[in-house]
Amino acid sequence: MLDRDFVRRLTTILFLALASVTSVDAHHPDRENQPVRPRIDVIGPIGNRLPISYRRRYNRPTNIGGKIAYKIAPTSQEAMAWHAATHRGDYKRKAGRVVETYYYAKPYDVLPMGTRKKISAATVD
Repeated sequence: MLDRDFVRRLTTILFLALASVTSVDAHHPDRENQPVRPRIDVIGPIGNRLPISYRRRYNRPTNIGGKIAYKIAPTSQEAMAWHAATHRGDYKRKAGRVVETYYYAKPYDVLPMGTRKKISAATVD
């Protein structure tokens, strides 16, 4: 068995050796003076040559994608858009692009807005 005094001395020697080996001025690597290597673009720019997506063309999710979204999260934007399009019958009659418009007054035009009413100290009791 090892003597406690021996273990204590060994621990002290190892600690001092470790402290003397490690650099006191250690810091993060110098990222400002690194060599610049240009990255090669393996897949070239696709640009606008892709066909227009279903969602962009018809302003609604696909029928299957909307059903899946409705099962996972019924309150998501995609699920609610699918639900509205299904009730309008857009998928059955293969309707074109549908853009909903609202002809109601804006809330900030209708609601009386202004500064708060001044409350005197006597009425607060």
